[in-house]
Amino acid sequence: MPVIIDYLDEMLYAIMIFLPVLLIWRLIRWKRRGFHLREGLYELGVLFLIAVLVGLFSQTIVPKPEEEQAYVHSINLELFRVIEETWNAIIYLGYWEPFYINFLGNIALFIPIGFLFPLLFRRMEIFPFPVLIGFLISLFIEIVQIPQHRSSDVDDLWLNSLGALIGYILYIIIRRKFPAFCRVFKKNQPTSL
Repeated sequence: MPVIIDYLDEMLYAIMIFLPVLLIWRLIRWKRRGFHLREGLYELGVLFLIAVLVGLFSQTIVPKPEEEQAYVHSINLELFRVIEETWNAIIYLGYWEPFYINFLGNIALFIPIGFLFPLLFRRMEIFPFPVLIGFLISLFIEIVQIPQHRSSDVDDLWLNSLGALIGYILYIIIRRKFPAFCRVFKKNQPTSL
């Protein structure tokens, strides 16, 4: 678990560094087109979505020179290999870290993506789109990691997509139970980010 806390600390650090830039950008946009209080929750949602993406990219594609030697350059194209490796680590070594990082981490990082895209954008409410967005973001990350000599894994694609699917399912459940909550995030929605 300390590894997950380290990841979250580093993500929060990156978000806090980027937050002033993000706020200034949004304030300039509000000033240009006029800020309407009824769009406040939409704007908070957009800020949260961008913060999630910044945190995600800070841990997956931003090079870290001090850790360059720690990365093992490998490309795994064998589907579901992560299941066997994680199982062996737990059963034979009593080592749970791969489970926390490879399974829970990859899934949990993409739950907000699967939830926030349909919450904020009407076009993303249709089933395949949030999961497809999660898959494409994951594919982008895996491709960018290759020239950085970081490991790139096909299993990350399906785990991240599963996380986006879980986020989308959570959105559907919340939309059915609290439709007014979801409508507020789309009310008077601007046409672009």
